[in-house]
Amino acid sequence: MTQAEKYHLLSRLRGSLSSRNPRFSSLAKQLRSSLLFVGLLSVLTSGGLLTYLSYHAQMKQLQALQKERSQVIAYQINNYIDDLQRKLSYLARVKGLTDLPPKFQRNLIEGLVRHNDAYHLVAILNRRGEVESFWVGDDQSLRTNYTDSPLFIRPFKQQEDYVGSIEFDPHDRKYKMVMSVPIRNNSDQIDGVLFAEINLSFLSFILSQTKAGNTGYVYVVDERNRVFFASKNKPKNFHVQNLKNPKIIHSIQGALPEEELKLNRYWGLKNVEVLGATSLIPSVNWFLVVELPITEAYSPISHMIFAMGGTIILITGFAIGMGIFHSRQIILPLKKLTKAALQISQGDLKTQVEVQCSNELGVLATSFNQMTTQIDELFAAIEKERNFIAAILDIAGALVVLLDAKGRIVRFNRAFEQTTQYTFDEIRNRYVWEVFLDPNEAPKFKANFTFLLIDQYPKYYEACWITKHGEQRIISWSDTVLLNEAKEINYIVSVGVDVTEQRNAEQALRNSEKRYATLAEISPVGIFHTDNNGNCLYVNQRWCEIAGLTIEEAMGKGWSRALYPPDQMKVFQDWENCAKNQVQFGSEYRLQRPDGKITWVYGQAAAEINSDGEILAYVGTITDITDRKQAEEAMRQAKEEAEIALTNFRKAQTQLIQAEKMSSLGQLVAGVAHEINNPVNFIYGNLTHAQEYTDTLLSLIKLYQDHYPNPSPEIIDFSEEWDVNFLIEDIHNILKSMKMGANRIREIVLSLRNFSRLDEAEMKAVDIHEGIDNTLLILHNRLKDNSQRQAIQVIKKYGRIPLVECYAGQLNQVFMNLISNAIDALESSSPSFTQQQQNPHQITIQTELFDPQWIRIKIADNGIGMPETVKSNLFNPFFTTKPVGKGTGLGLSISYQIIVERHKGSIQCHSQLGQGTEFIIEIPLRQHGFFSI
Repeated sequence: MTQAEKYHLLSRLRGSLSSRNPRFSSLAKQLRSSLLFVGLLSVLTSGGLLTYLSYHAQMKQLQALQKERSQVIAYQINNYIDDLQRKLSYLARVKGLTDLPPKFQRNLIEGLVRHNDAYHLVAILNRRGEVESFWVGDDQSLRTNYTDSPLFIRPFKQQEDYVGSIEFDPHDRKYKMVMSVPIRNNSDQIDGVLFAEINLSFLSFILSQTKAGNTGYVYVVDERNRVFFASKNKPKNFHVQNLKNPKIIHSIQGALPEEELKLNRYWGLKNVEVLGATSLIPSVNWFLVVELPITEAYSPISHMIFAMGGTIILITGFAIGMGIFHSRQIILPLKKLTKAALQISQGDLKTQVEVQCSNELGVLATSFNQMTTQIDELFAAIEKERNFIAAILDIAGALVVLLDAKGRIVRFNRAFEQTTQYTFDEIRNRYVWEVFLDPNEAPKFKANFTFLLIDQYPKYYEACWITKHGEQRIISWSDTVLLNEAKEINYIVSVGVDVTEQRNAEQALRNSEKRYATLAEISPVGIFHTDNNGNCLYVNQRWCEIAGLTIEEAMGKGWSRALYPPDQMKVFQDWENCAKNQVQFGSEYRLQRPDGKITWVYGQAAAEINSDGEILAYVGTITDITDRKQAEEAMRQAKEEAEIALTNFRKAQTQLIQAEKMSSLGQLVAGVAHEINNPVNFIYGNLTHAQEYTDTLLSLIKLYQDHYPNPSPEIIDFSEEWDVNFLIEDIHNILKSMKMGANRIREIVLSLRNFSRLDEAEMKAVDIHEGIDNTLLILHNRLKDNSQRQAIQVIKKYGRIPLVECYAGQLNQVFMNLISNAIDALESSSPSFTQQQQNPHQITIQTELFDPQWIRIKIADNGIGMPETVKSNLFNPFFTTKPVGKGTGLGLSISYQIIVERHKGSIQCHSQLGQGTEFIIEIPLRQHGFFSI
């Protein structure tokens, strides 16, 4: 470009800028005004809308919370009352409840009361409204007849459940309500009423524990518009008042389903303006009201509006500041571009401006870009080449470092950074020997660096470098140089490969080979090496000592001469199978030394396999296990002896424990029987005299009545008051009952004494039937009927047998164990009432003389029987199928010892599932002097 053209261009630029100067000033002002206006408008509009939406969201949340509170509390109360009524209905559905005896009725009522202490009074009324059975929680009195009460009329006549109103009981100063349901007889006809009086203390507890905000409160309104609310300080007491507020009554009675979530604003129960929410308690047609004072309800909304207003003010200020800031960001570049354009118009063509735009300033930016285009293209090309080289260095797996001619680090790649763990900023322009070399090696490397510069390149060497964390790495380096225009070294480029693991592995391999050779010679086990055909290639000294052969004798097939002849075939077969299946060989066998000594060894071997899966050789060991074999044999014998001793000890211990137990029990029973027997004999002996004296007095009274038929009025009044005729008739019955009771006590005492047999610890001839009867008499209470089952029938099939020579007390113990187990089996079967009538519980006891010198006793039940797994362990000590705490597992084990060991007899058990169980005992009539003591 000529000077004339340059001058002409600059003149045009000056004229263009001078003509557009007012326009630029107007644009800056417009930008400031627009940014401020848009910022204020957006912030105020969005802030107002957000405040409005937040207010409505807070109100909806408050409405939902109030309604949820009322529904949750109403649901709790309704569930509690439903549970009370449901349990009452469950009991009422018992078929034939009115026909049950009063005792059973009372048991059922007590079972109901145990489920919930809210039942204050429960009673059963017959069809005449009279109380048949009842339960009360205190000394409260019952009416004699309820025929005129709604609790009887509604269930009995209208056949529907009845729930009464809340009533105050002045007796114990509590609020209560009544529930009643109809009950039926065995013909499924309504024949009475079951009613319960409910203590409402639970209601006051629920209300007092309910938190409705900080100042809110909860109360219940019944069907008569009475308000019940509880104090938090006295949760067991009600505060009651009549509801007179028409707004609350309208809210309760006129609320529509679609208005359930709307809060009613009115003057509440405590004469304070509140927001109220109401929920129905459907079980009793009550209403639950939650009231929250307006001051607390609107307090979060006020705080929210205050916070939102403050936030809007802050955001508005921030928006104004941001508008001013952004306007400056736009105006300042305009000023810079204007200044740069004026400088260019004055001839300064090297001016640079970091602004690009496409508006009025486009002329100036275009002129600037035309002047700097060539410079930008040149720098772009250089940067592209630089990035290409940097990318190659970073993706290279080798370490690359660039040094200047003085040994300072100029640049390195990512692999170098990862290996040395240094960043570029940490070691930039630092000498290599100061960073990576050991301090002892650094001076030597530094002194040789001058000579390294004149060596021929490339140059290869290995060096040990130290990383940032002190780890030593072995690097294989390849160095080359970059020369300047004067053919002098400008940079040194070093490329390295980390060979630390490779060198360590090589050294470890050499050390391992040396170490394994030494270990093989000093190993305490024999080591051998064979080819794939079993020819021995190497054995160590320990192998020779165990086998009794020299190394030369063991080579080839010579090792097989050490095998003990009976084990040779087994070893060859095992070896062949392992080689065929390519598995590790392991076996125990014997070796025989030339001197005849036999040694047990454990031999194992593993195959060496090439990449094609072919076996090349075997390496194995043999270990002398002779001592272990001898120890195992000795241990086996000791274990057998210990098990026999332990079994005998357990039997003796069990017998000792049971003998001590039965001895103590026998002494206790005998002592109790003796103490009872004396007063009973005294009573029984005096009953005869009392009978005689009574007959004499009655005869005297009869004579007076015959000779004085018209006594004085005082005697007539006394006779009528005490009903003398009835006393004369009933006194014989009383004496007869007393005599029967005393006689029954004497029989029980005699049975206890006979069962304990304290005076018959030695063997003697006894009546077996007497022992069985005494056992049954003691177990009489367990044989009677109870609430779970009917009575157990005992069928006796006694044969004619003579006296049996035995230990009577121990034999009675066996009878007690077997009969008690039979009763337990029948009680655990739990059949239905109909099944018990069709197949009543029975225990059959049969005795017979099946041989001139042997008797047989059978005790059988018709219970559920037992499986084979239980029957096989039946007589083992401590084996039991009963729950923990119900049985010790010693009864049948001791019974077995008494029958088999003490009496030289036998005991067997026959049982199948569903077919009952039968025990068969066989003992000799005479022991003939061979019994055990």
